[in-house]
Amino acid sequence: MKEFVSINMQKAKTLSYRKCWTLKELANHAHISLDTVFALQAKRRKATLLTLNKLAAALDVAPADLVEKD
Repeated sequence: MKEFVSINMQKAKTLSYRKCWTLKELANHAHISLDTVFALQAKRRKATLLTLNKLAAALDVAPADLVEKD
């Protein structure tokens, strides 16, 4: 069974902009679809742990740094 987490997309967006990346470039570097990035940003979808790890690796941060705190 897959586990899902809410990602702090504002933080992910800020980190990607610091790298001078658009959201499309973030998606490319993380090897996920742009549709997934938009869905996570709009909170229409939660991320799998695999997606979380891909985003964190692309942004050079620990996965825990992107998990949305309650």
